[in-house]
Amino acid sequence: MTSIANAPRVGILIGVLVTAGRGFACTLDPGDILVTDLGRQAVIEIDGRTGQPCVVSAGGFLALPTGIAVDAAGQILVVDAEAFDGKGGIIRIDPSSGAQDAVSQDGYFVDPQSMAIARNGTIFVADPNAFDGNGGVIAVNPLTGRQKVVASGGTFVQPVGIAIAPGGRLMVTDREVLAVVRVNKATGSQKTLSAAGSFANPIGIVVSAAGEIFVADADAFEQSDGGIIQVDARTGEQRTVASGGSFNSPVALAIAASGKLAVVDYEGLIVVDPATGAQSLVPWSEGFGRPWGIAIVP
Repeated sequence: MTSIANAPRVGILIGVLVTAGRGFACTLDPGDILVTDLGRQAVIEIDGRTGQPCVVSAGGFLALPTGIAVDAAGQILVVDAEAFDGKGGIIRIDPSSGAQDAVSQDGYFVDPQSMAIARNGTIFVADPNAFDGNGGVIAVNPLTGRQKVVASGGTFVQPVGIAIAPGGRLMVTDREVLAVVRVNKATGSQKTLSAAGSFANPIGIVVSAAGEIFVADADAFEQSDGGIIQVDARTGEQRTVASGGSFNSPVALAIAASGKLAVVDYEGLIVVDPATGAQSLVPWSEGFGRPWGIAIVP
């Protein structure tokens, strides 16, 4: 699969006039979905009740926006692998105005792909090409932008997805070794929780409040259309949640308040029932350029 760093870039927001680094007046409510769009170089909100889209912010620092999260203050944080003259970094976006500012850039970053925010506000970033290409996890102070190495090398070859489990441990997907790796954020120690099995290209990962681990794999299963795999947090055993159907290449996912999974796929945005595997395509999905990251407004 082509590296995200080589994904095509589009310099304008097709069909929508947007000032660089700005957006329209979007009102974020709990349950709304936020999506990063590589093709449109934008963050787009999907209203959780009506399904209507709103461009939160486009252009500006956004060049190849991938990971996205919402912090405790309601600000949107975006990881961008090519922001700041291609050095990569984290961008903070005011949801009410679309205004952007830099949180952290350069430093250890080479190809930052995804992030997760701890309860104390610390940002943890997975970068598959940092540390001389060995990949690793970087912690970022949200106030100062200061970076700290959490873990590098070891099991990691291409860590791309990251989530935080209820106990505080980091769960990281590695698309090269086909594994979910548990990382102690204090010591950096790594332990492979689940490897191979149904994994073919594990990218996105999310952990529920109950500790359920779900992975979006872009190429899993016989037709290589990808799907969603649940991983047992104790045994590492894998269970197929959903495959085929509307999937083409699922790359990221988030858990809604209802317990359903909102999944970003190259083809759009798909809602999946984790109990039955039933899929439903969000109506506006055809409006995306190339969606990649996802977060749900708490």
